[in-house]
Amino acid sequence: MPTLNVPRLPIFGWASIQGGHAAASLPSVLDSPNFMWTSSGRAAIAFALRQMNVGVGERILVPTYHCPTMVAPIVAAGAQPLFYPILPSGAPHLERMAAWDLSAVRGMIAAHYFGLPQPMKAVREFCDQHGIALIEDCAHAMFGTVDGQAIGTWGDYAIASLTKFFPVLEGGCLVSARHRLRAASTRPRSLRHELRNVMDVLETAVQFRRLPGLNAGLSALFSLKDRFRKRDKESVDGSGDWVQMPDLVREGLASFEKDSLVWSSPTCGTRWLATHANRERIISLRRRNYQWLAQQLADIPGAHPLFPVLGEGCAPYVFPLMVEDPDDCYQRLRASGVPVFRWDWRWPDTPEEAGDAGVLWSRQVFQIGCHQDLGLDDLEAIVNKIKELVRDENTTA
Repeated sequence: MPTLNVPRLPIFGWASIQGGHAAASLPSVLDSPNFMWTSSGRAAIAFALRQMNVGVGERILVPTYHCPTMVAPIVAAGAQPLFYPILPSGAPHLERMAAWDLSAVRGMIAAHYFGLPQPMKAVREFCDQHGIALIEDCAHAMFGTVDGQAIGTWGDYAIASLTKFFPVLEGGCLVSARHRLRAASTRPRSLRHELRNVMDVLETAVQFRRLPGLNAGLSALFSLKDRFRKRDKESVDGSGDWVQMPDLVREGLASFEKDSLVWSSPTCGTRWLATHANRERIISLRRRNYQWLAQQLADIPGAHPLFPVLGEGCAPYVFPLMVEDPDDCYQRLRASGVPVFRWDWRWPDTPEEAGDAGVLWSRQVFQIGCHQDLGLDDLEAIVNKIKELVRDENTTA
């Protein structure tokens, strides 16, 4: 089976910075007045818990639909995740939680899934009513507004991930529109790591021919790169903050506090690219790509868009596709080169309750790439591969 050669996540090119930091149509989490750089979205959650002085035995509300990296910092801090169900819209099931004993709950993580902002006014009121701190998870939502406010401004704290929106290989941030962030010590990166990060970004750009005028020369240079230089696993598989659940279970969480990468600052190059990227290009192309995928995948047998209509005020991270018979199809799509992710590994003891969309989404929702560095020809190849493999899966079944 021919493998697609399309970028899984944003990649650097001249187009990334042309136009610079001009006015954008949507606000960004990076605009917050109280801001700190982190190495990842996972690290940002860890720093948020530190800002809150979360201690052993305290509880944090976490949605049942999650990536394990959302939960790992909570457990590493000695706290306990208390999993809550979500509605088919992706919003927290507040009515069900209102009947719970929340006396030991210190905080709640609420996520804007797929970059589609969730209504936050009701969540904010729920947290205020119960004396719970709100951590607004903007890992999927770097830009946007909801309920008349910029995303990232509803929570006591908000976290975001740079790799999902900018052409970088690492990085996240912790922000707050409500609290001044206490100074936190992050470890600077070594000069060797700084240089290696720049070279990895450039190598990926050359691989996809995004640097006209430099592609040939840099390609020859990279072909002679030293054998000892190895890429970080995150850079190779394009999964950003993703850590496979079996790895966390097998290795345990004792090393989390000692992990130098967790508590390190992102490289200078990462911060420069995040602050100098053309934001409007990111917003407009992601919206175009999402809407194009929604049209092309509207009538595919065995699958349907989870949210076919893209609302105003958002720049999507991915295009969520609900697949009826997902398991074998998912692995075949991954192997074919389609930029697709799935949150099929959930934290141990995550409950499975009737009426909880999180249970269904973890198996059946495929997160299809729609980032700004996918052209319409890339999207057409992706759609053709999805139609082929999903159709074959349903024919076989």
